[in-house]
Amino acid sequence: MNTVVLEREMGVSHNDFFRTLPSAMGSFSYRLEQHAVLAEHQGKRLRIELGPQQERRIALLRLPYTQVRFSFCDSFSQAEIDAFMTYFDSRFQRGGG
Repeated sequence: MNTVVLEREMGVSHNDFFRTLPSAMGSFSYRLEQHAVLAEHQGKRLRIELGPQQERRIALLRLPYTQVRFSFCDSFSQAEIDAFMTYFDSRFQRGGG
């Protein structure tokens, strides 16, 4: 069993993460388990774990962020991982301008 682990910091609170999650999971079925998401797609498993919610302060501005770990189990190909992460990231993008 091959597992690929990716870690990143995301500029979201836990509430924002779980609110956006359904649209970010695409065709993956999933369930929530405390601060983790257990997902499955075509017989392969993905675990997404959220670290503690933190806050970055810049003068009076407060920005939430969370460390997130993605564990792709059961031999996901690099192309499958890249496709999932691109889709996932696109759902968490915020517009600006």
